[in-house]
Amino acid sequence: MRIKYGLMIANIFIILIAARMYINYSAIEDAIQDTIIQSQQKTLELAFSENFLLNYEKSEYARYFLQHENNIIGPGEFIIKFEKMPEKTQTGTTEIISQYDQKEYLKTPQQSRNRFILDKMSKVK
Repeated sequence: MRIKYGLMIANIFIILIAARMYINYSAIEDAIQDTIIQSQQKTLELAFSENFLLNYEKSEYARYFLQHENNIIGPGEFIIKFEKMPEKTQTGTTEIISQYDQKEYLKTPQQSRNRFILDKMSKVK
């Protein structure tokens, strides 16, 4: 009887050790996969910086691009603000012209682009 209990306790002990070994094995496999993925990501980042980023930073337009990334306006550039025009007010038959109606507003990006191109063309002539 004691031998049966002894073998059963030894069997349970061996099962616990096997379970711990399997958990450790799977943790090691996961760590290896994570390391491979991190290595691939670092390789891609290095390739990006060597093939594109260095060429970008050495180009003659780098300063221009960096200014635009940091919202710095260059000479001859301006910010266009689109506003919704208020509705005209009418009193009887007489229309009151508001101060907004007296100014010329750009309503679409195409108008803005066309005005910019015409402005540049007029300076060239």
